[in-house]
Amino acid sequence: MDTTQKPYHFLIRRVHSLLGLIPIGVFLTFHMILNLSARGGAGQYDRIINAMRSFPGIFIVELLVIFIPITLHAVYGTWVVYAGQNNILRYKYARNWFYIIQRISGLYTVVFIITHVYLLRFGEANFAALQHFVSQPLGLIFYALGVLFAIFHFVNGLWAFAITWGITIGPRSQKLWLYTLTAVFVLLSVIGLTDISAFIK
Repeated sequence: MDTTQKPYHFLIRRVHSLLGLIPIGVFLTFHMILNLSARGGAGQYDRIINAMRSFPGIFIVELLVIFIPITLHAVYGTWVVYAGQNNILRYKYARNWFYIIQRISGLYTVVFIITHVYLLRFGEANFAALQHFVSQPLGLIFYALGVLFAIFHFVNGLWAFAITWGITIGPRSQKLWLYTLTAVFVLLSVIGLTDISAFIK
């Protein structure tokens, strides 16, 4: 039986889209803006990170607001990639390409987040450690792609979210939403790459 025909699939899809927007999307944006502090140097960045890590109950907050939502979103998203089909070779429309890139970006982002969290949680969570990682060519490429793929996945997810929830129905509203999301993607990409550039020696 096709999973799209099961009674609970409708609800799961909406929960999945909500988890991608809130809190994951909000956290992604906040995290990148916070990382702009690295432009002020190692001392400023380390002070802010240490202040965040010493916040009372931070592990519970991270667990409920970040880790559990990301895990649920990633698990279902991985199932969608495994079970889904695409007609990219038969119908070369832009949305088909966006569909497959969304899946690729999702899988890459999962690997990126796991690596990033591992470095910060089980390694040295400081400016020097991140600087060492991104100063290597492969590390820089890995982080740059991770940031861009995460932003794309979030922004393209907003496109699907608006359609799924009946916000953008007609061609005009979808065109305006596309222009808006393009601007959001460019803005967040500039912020994300600016964050990374602060760690390059």
